[in-house]
Amino acid sequence: LAWAAPPPAPLSFAPVFGDYVVLQQAPAQAAIFGDVNDSSLTSVTVKVEDADGKVMLSKEASVHGGHWKVLLPPQKAGGDWSISATAGKNSIVLKHVTFGDVWYCSGQSNMALQLHYTMSRNISFNAIKAGKYSNIRIHGLYSNMNPAQPWQKVSDAIQSPESCDTGSCAFFKFSSTCWYFAESLSDRLHHNTPIGLIHTAWGGSMIEAWLDNKTISTCKNASIGAGNQKYHDERVLPYVNMTLKGWIWYQGENDMHGSHGNSALGYGYGCMAQKLVSSWRQMWSLEAETTDPLAPFGFVTLAPSGGEGGRSMGAMRWAQSANYGVAPNPAMPRTFMAQAFDLDDPFSNITCYRKGCCGAAKEGCESCLGPNGYCANLSATNFYMGPIHPRDKKPVGDRLAMAAVSVAYGKGTAFTGPTLSGCHVANGKIIVEFNRSLLGSDHLLVNDYKALASSRLEILTNKSLFCLQTSGREDTECIDDGSGRPAGHGAFEDEKTWVSVDVQQASPTSLSVDLSKTQGVAFGIRYAWTGDCCDKRPATGAACPIASCPLMGQQSQLPANPFIARIENGRCQCVAPQRCDESLSSDQITAIVV
Repeated sequence: LAWAAPPPAPLSFAPVFGDYVVLQQAPAQAAIFGDVNDSSLTSVTVKVEDADGKVMLSKEASVHGGHWKVLLPPQKAGGDWSISATAGKNSIVLKHVTFGDVWYCSGQSNMALQLHYTMSRNISFNAIKAGKYSNIRIHGLYSNMNPAQPWQKVSDAIQSPESCDTGSCAFFKFSSTCWYFAESLSDRLHHNTPIGLIHTAWGGSMIEAWLDNKTISTCKNASIGAGNQKYHDERVLPYVNMTLKGWIWYQGENDMHGSHGNSALGYGYGCMAQKLVSSWRQMWSLEAETTDPLAPFGFVTLAPSGGEGGRSMGAMRWAQSANYGVAPNPAMPRTFMAQAFDLDDPFSNITCYRKGCCGAAKEGCESCLGPNGYCANLSATNFYMGPIHPRDKKPVGDRLAMAAVSVAYGKGTAFTGPTLSGCHVANGKIIVEFNRSLLGSDHLLVNDYKALASSRLEILTNKSLFCLQTSGREDTECIDDGSGRPAGHGAFEDEKTWVSVDVQQASPTSLSVDLSKTQGVAFGIRYAWTGDCCDKRPATGAACPIASCPLMGQQSQLPANPFIARIENGRCQCVAPQRCDESLSSDQITAIVV
């Protein structure tokens, strides 16, 4: 027998709400909205009551096209409220509502990755069990990697529906990056302001799915597919009337085979990344005094294992920043970035991660690799679909939170690592200078790199072979020479084209590059553009320590932002819109080189 769906309720809240929901605190106005499915009901009365039943607010809204919406006066953080809606004889209520900061987390699989598959999950679980993070509440849409999760306190999420000991509790099924961001944000802000997390990511999605087709059409070289706009309609639009503090975005793997592009030239991923930020801000802030038109927007760059077989990871990370190499920037003001090029999984170079993967005669990975601790590591926390989903998500969340404290909350902490500002060739060396304003009181730190890898800094020895993006099929075809045009064929990624060189600290804000390996030749320079931080590991070697690339801020411990630049007339020339033409005085150069 076929059973008909029950008729819609005559009065309802939008599905984005529920008991224990967090609404955005002052100075913004939070919104409550829903539907009416009875044409005789022309208005809805919304009441806000405190825990003692005292009515703090009563407001009436007209029904338009079957929808209703009420803006609440700005409310300070906290409280335990009930919000009721009444229309005619129909009444509904939201219980245990509180006010705080609401963050919307989205993207693809590395955002969706469940806490169950991360190495720090039990630390979080034990902290919650001990009463910490009671200020954080979670909510998530169903996805291909996560169950639907109604609004709930994390103290309840660790108890239902099954034990966290088996990895089946609601908490362990929530987005790991979204959670670790909020956990670290709460720690760094040193207060218990409620934080509401909304998770909507979908594994394997492209950025085009999260934009409307009209916006996509403003960017040249965008991928055209049936999935375009799909999640914009299904996973973005339902939330645009909900007032937010900001967004967190982690995506890009499935766009690695497309054009990485350039926001300044209006094409590829670089253009769409900038449009995602601006279009979401515009949609959410249409109603005055709700979501800030410049609400903070955080994003994560890809780890080396996130290439999906595509080429030119450095160019994709550059595109993720709208091609400025740092955030915030003129194309994306009030954004913040967590670099993850040095946060790959510690065992990302080993593909044997299932029982029997080394052959039917072998029981597990230890028999293939020897006693290097790999199997014990996987027994504690296994992969989800392999190293493309790094299990060390806690540092990702912490870097996001560190930057958010500065950009979103104005606390003045570091929000980025050392950032290229210029270079100068002199006496067989290149002096690389890092932006002093962004470093502030911090200093450049050069870690000992020779045991694990090269310096990650390379010099171009053939002027005609400068290339930003090679094709997804081979590294001998350049599809973007920095101008948005192809450069034909050549040894664009040959080890003789880009030569790894040694570096050493020159000053608190600069680096000295030895050109002896290139006989003084230098037509370009790049850092952390390819590979990972542990190139010298054997296939069966030990784990690669996270955050182990050579250049970082001494105090912040944030990695230097990857960069690439031509060298013309002895100076760095970045690809627009990024600038790195800061000049050093002759006295500064002498002081550094001599």
